[in-house]
Amino acid sequence: MSLELFEAQLRKAKIVKRGDYRYIVNTICEQEPPLEPAILEDCAKRLLQKMNWQGATKILTPEAMGIHISTTISLKTSVPMIIATRRKKWTRDEIPVNYVCGYENGVLYLNGIKKGDKVLIIDDLISTGGTIISLVEAIKKIGAEVLDIGVIFNKVDYGGMRRLEKMGFRPKALLNVKLKGMKIEVKEC
Repeated sequence: MSLELFEAQLRKAKIVKRGDYRYIVNTICEQEPPLEPAILEDCAKRLLQKMNWQGATKILTPEAMGIHISTTISLKTSVPMIIATRRKKWTRDEIPVNYVCGYENGVLYLNGIKKGDKVLIIDDLISTGGTIISLVEAIKKIGAEVLDIGVIFNKVDYGGMRRLEKMGFRPKALLNVKLKGMKIEVKEC
């Protein structure tokens, strides 16, 4: 029932333009309105029902919008979680990962993924796919495997899901979101 509450909130969410990019201010991404625990619990449960997570050795999420959903999934599955951070930690296995997303570009630092790991990538959403694609490439370079990719919603207009599908992945999302001008159309996947 709580995914439905999020859908209703999402339809009324504020859209903010950052250049040509339309950013949706919502409870999952910015905790605006404050994120109800029941929404988080329901989204994690439903995402796990869709994902191929059995056999995963690590959960990876980029800082910062995917941390809460990844933490919830880690608690439900007992799979350890890693956050690709914006700050360097100076560890031996650290890998800088350059990314370009819809509204910014930068570097994430990846630690703790080893050759042979089976990784779940979890994030709040897929938009252009730039962040997730960069993480996928880094994981492959390490010699680990991306077992599955899961997000709460897919911003259809930005094509990231299609880019990931062309790479051979079938990311799981709970909702597809289309922007019709400054209005939001939401459909369950």
